[in-house]
Amino acid sequence: MNKVVKPLNKAIEYLLMILVAVMVISCVWQVLSRYVFGQASAQTEELMRYSIIWATVIGAAYVYGEKGHLAITFFADKMSRALSKVMGIFIDSIILLFSAIVLIYGGYQIVSQTMIQISPGMGLPIGYVYLALPIAGIMFILYSIQHITDTLNKEV
Repeated sequence: MNKVVKPLNKAIEYLLMILVAVMVISCVWQVLSRYVFGQASAQTEELMRYSIIWATVIGAAYVYGEKGHLAITFFADKMSRALSKVMGIFIDSIILLFSAIVLIYGGYQIVSQTMIQISPGMGLPIGYVYLALPIAGIMFILYSIQHITDTLNKEV
């Protein structure tokens, strides 16, 4: 599983770096066009909005994969190692189930329904914005499977 996840992580890191760079460049251009040239650009505002949506959704999946998410360990610290292991598997299984139903299935539904809707500034189908949901869902599932197998392979 690590042979799949490591290249995926590298690709996601580059994608997130590109998205942040796009946001910064768009923001600088928006400020310049508004205050220096006197004409605000509608495309850069939309580009920033869509980039932050993608960076947030894909970044959340990436942070979950790296186990960098906020975790409240008060109860886990009070449990035995075996029970803590069971809870970890249960939580990762719930995340896997949520990702499959809400992010992938629900995301696919909303993407297919909004592909005919066109954004006013850039002229792109709105479905491309929502496409981040099923992509993140696939990532969450891969990371959940990796977390579950890592937990199962640990000694109690």
